[in-house]
Amino acid sequence: MDAKSEKFSPQQEAPRKIGYRDVFTQTEYIKNMSANLISRFGDSVDSIAYTWLVYQITGSAAWSAIIFAMNRIPSVVVQPFAGALVEGMNKKKLMVLADAVRAIIVAALAILYITGQVTPWILLLFTLIISTVEAFCLPASASLLPRLLKEEYYEFGTALNSSLSTVVELIGLGMAGVIIGLFGIETAIFIDAATFLCSCLIRLTLKIREENLHIKKSAAKEYLTVLKDGIFYMKGQPVICNYCILAVFANAILVPFNALQSPLVSEVMGQGETLLSVMGIAVVAGMGIGSFLYPYISRRASTRSLIVAGGVFLGIAVSLFSLGTYVNTRVVAAYGLTVFCSLLMGFSASIVNAHLNVRFIKTVSQDYLARAIAILGAAASAATPLVSLLIGALTEKLSTAEIMLWSGVLCVILFLYVGLRKIRLE
Repeated sequence: MDAKSEKFSPQQEAPRKIGYRDVFTQTEYIKNMSANLISRFGDSVDSIAYTWLVYQITGSAAWSAIIFAMNRIPSVVVQPFAGALVEGMNKKKLMVLADAVRAIIVAALAILYITGQVTPWILLLFTLIISTVEAFCLPASASLLPRLLKEEYYEFGTALNSSLSTVVELIGLGMAGVIIGLFGIETAIFIDAATFLCSCLIRLTLKIREENLHIKKSAAKEYLTVLKDGIFYMKGQPVICNYCILAVFANAILVPFNALQSPLVSEVMGQGETLLSVMGIAVVAGMGIGSFLYPYISRRASTRSLIVAGGVFLGIAVSLFSLGTYVNTRVVAAYGLTVFCSLLMGFSASIVNAHLNVRFIKTVSQDYLARAIAILGAAASAATPLVSLLIGALTEKLSTAEIMLWSGVLCVILFLYVGLRKIRLE
């Protein structure tokens, strides 16, 4: 090799910049993402319809709370065991079956509603079945990522999926009221069933190689042993444990906001239900913006600085809601503060969540990925009812504004501690 060729070889070997366009070359990932987006649209339409249906059938806030709790229980109780079982199963077949089962159950609910046979107990049973199926589907879907997408595309792939999911969710939420108003609740529920069927058919076309399943199936019979092995694996990985702790706390810090939205709007901001809708749209929009920009931000920031900054801004956003007590007599100021806080909160939460998810998948061995994701999901879900109970108790002593203020302050303190103490994140 002459001097001239040596001189230009570093330029020739320079790494190619990856962007969103490159993700579309990953055909199988795009097909699976399309299936997710279609079912996400149906879920967003059905979420409004199901909320109305539950209260219409039960006429009881207590029943609504019970059914909401039942929707969370499989994530906490079933998902860890599901993750252990999923390790030895064909994940494509499992996801296809999950979509088919959900399509049948949701369509059956719509038919029962039309014939006037829906009771609170039927709603409870159907909620439990669907949530249990989803407890199996989540670890299966997440553990397939390394088989569908090259590692160098993880950031842009997950960001594209999150961004488009946000857009689809906004469209679904916007159309739900029109669909229910013009065609009835049953039509919205049938749409959800149809989207699950479409997702099922798309996933049938996926071309995925899953090796050594026959070896793992024998281990799956002893799923408690497999689960225990997964827990010991995670305990032996400090970085993975730290990711889990941060994910759980980031999820928990949003519970006060989610649980106190109505009093936040009425008591703190002094406004009505219109602001509640605006707040929801702003949060989702902030999450969409954060998901879209995440790959570019992650290129320029270390894992520690990105997570710490995202967590600190999340805490600031939550705390700033408490300022509503000073502007609640001025409508424009109340709306402006709510939109700003909601956008910042959604943006920050999406950045932290996206980076933790990407780093988690990159760090965990593929042999343990389904179990690890299931354990993480269960832990994060468990935080919701526990923190909700705590918030319920605190409302007897503190105002909504004070709860938001101190929740945000605790969030800032935690993430600053992570940064200053140099907690292992890589």
